[in-house]
Amino acid sequence: MRRGLWSAAFLAFATALGVPALGGPAAAAPIHERDSALGAIINRAIHEGGPFFTPAERALIDRKCGYAPGEWDGYDVSIGDGVFRCTNGKTVDDAEMRALIKVAQPRIAARVTAAMAQSEVRAAIHREAMAAARNALANLRIDRRD
Repeated sequence: MRRGLWSAAFLAFATALGVPALGGPAAAAPIHERDSALGAIINRAIHEGGPFFTPAERALIDRKCGYAPGEWDGYDVSIGDGVFRCTNGKTVDDAEMRALIKVAQPRIAARVTAAMAQSEVRAAIHREAMAAARNALANLRIDRRD
C-alpha cells in the first residue's frame, strides 16, 4: 500500500477497534494537521519493527519490480488478489511472488495489528474520531438553523 493509503486504511481499521474514550487538544487542530499527525503516529508505529520484508524477500521484489539498489524502502506496498503492484507501476503475478506474498502477509498483518494496538496510536485515532464527531454535530446544529 502506498504510504498515504496506509493512514486511511489504518484509520478505518482502528475505528472498527472501538478505541476507548480519551480526549485531547489535537481535536482542535485543523483537519489536515490532525490527519498529518495521525498518519505520522501510525507510520512511526508501523516502522518500529523495520521493513516488512526480509533481505531475501526484498531482493526478490527488487528483481521482479526492476528496482535499482536502495530505490524501494521495503514499506511502500500494494497487494491485491495476490498481485504485487510495484511503485514504478509494474505488476508482478507469478508463482514466486505469490509464494512470497503468502509467507509475508501474515507477518505484515501481525505487525499492523500490533502497531494499531499501541496506546499512542489508539489515543490519536480516538482524538481524530472525537473531533470528527464534534464537527458533524456542529454541522447538524448549523443545518437545523437554516
